[in-house]
Amino acid sequence: MKVEVSTAIEEVTRQFPDTAISTREDGQGGAYVVIERVPIGPRFTPMETWMGFQIPAQYPYADIYPVFIGGEVVRADGILLVAPVTAGHSFEGRPAIQVSRRNSAAQNGMQRVSAKLLKVLNYLETMP
Repeated sequence: MKVEVSTAIEEVTRQFPDTAISTREDGQGGAYVVIERVPIGPRFTPMETWMGFQIPAQYPYADIYPVFIGGEVVRADGILLVAPVTAGHSFEGRPAIQVSRRNSAAQNGMQRVSAKLLKVLNYLETMP
């Protein structure tokens, strides 16, 4: 695993200090990461789920995309999830929902895992 990737994992551990975080090297210098308990707010049932993503070997010059949450998550208001939040995926052997929030500027500058996760959580909080 590249130093930049392991540093990013340390950053995630500081960002989510009260939960277990598992990692698995991807064999190319990156890693798959699962944060076990992430609050996603009252708009969803359950209000807490896991979040998973791959930190690619090109990090910090590559986007963290896509990000996944638990496949059991539904909107509390009963409205079905629609793109860019789509069900029917899997991540690390778990049923998952993909949250597609691509950073189109990723190739032009350094990325931060913590910023990406906050972007996804903000989107879930404010999505229509």
